[in-house]
Amino acid sequence: MSQLVTGRTGDWEVVIGLEVHAQVSSKAKLFSGASASFGAAPNAHVSLVDAAMPGMLPVINRECVYQAIRTGLGLKAQINLTSVFDRKNYFYADLPQGYQISQFKHPIVGEGVLRIVLADGSTRDIGIERLHLEQDAGKSMHDQHPSKSYIDLNRTGVALMEIVSRPDMRSAAEAAAYVRKLRSILRYLGTCDGNMEEGSLRADVNVSVRRPGDALGTRTETKNLNSLRFIQQAIDYEVARQIEL
Repeated sequence: MSQLVTGRTGDWEVVIGLEVHAQVSSKAKLFSGASASFGAAPNAHVSLVDAAMPGMLPVINRECVYQAIRTGLGLKAQINLTSVFDRKNYFYADLPQGYQISQFKHPIVGEGVLRIVLADGSTRDIGIERLHLEQDAGKSMHDQHPSKSYIDLNRTGVALMEIVSRPDMRSAAEAAAYVRKLRSILRYLGTCDGNMEEGSLRADVNVSVRRPGDALGTRTETKNLNSLRFIQQAIDYEVARQIEL
C-alpha cells in the first residue's frame, strides 16, 4: 500500500531506489594481484595495473566473479551466461586510468527480488534490477597538508558489486530495512563483510515524489552514504525539500 506524505502543496507519494556498492570479499583486487585489505599505509597496496602504468593489461580475478554469482543466487536473481565489461570514462585525480572498468549492457547478474520485513511485521518485495562488477576508485586526502591534497590509491581497483534496486520503496524505513536485509545476506554468503564504517558497504539514494498515480517525478541522487541513519536522514530531508518546491 502506498504511503502518502502531506505538504503545503498537498499529498505526495515518495519513490525511492537504491544503488548499493558492496566491496567483494577477496584477497586481491578485481583486475590486479594487489591486496584488497583495509587499513594499510597510504599507497602500500598499489600494483602497476592500479597505477595505470603504460602497457599494463588487466587480468580478472576469478574469485570476484564467483562471489558475484553467489550473491546473485542469494538474491534469487538471474545469472547471465554472457557478461561484458565496459569503460566508464571520467577524469578525476583518484582514477589514474581515466576510466572505470564497469558493466553496462551485459551485467553478470540480472533481475531478482529481496523481501523485507517492516517494524509492524508486514513484508514487502523489493525488485532487484541488476548486479554488476566494477572497480572502486582511490581516496582523496585533504587533511594531510594545509594547502595540498594527496591521493591514496590503495582502494583503486578493489572489486565492487553494485546492486541496483527497482524504485519500489516508499519510505525511509523501507529503505533502511532493505539495506539491513541486503547486508545480512551478503554477510551470510561471505561475499561482503558489510562494514559500513570502513566504506565496504555504501549506498547511493535516489528520491523523487509524485502525485498519487502519476508518472515518476524528477529524482535526486545522494551518493556514498555509509550508515543506515544517514540513509534515512537523507531521504527524509529530500522528501521534505521536494514536496515544498
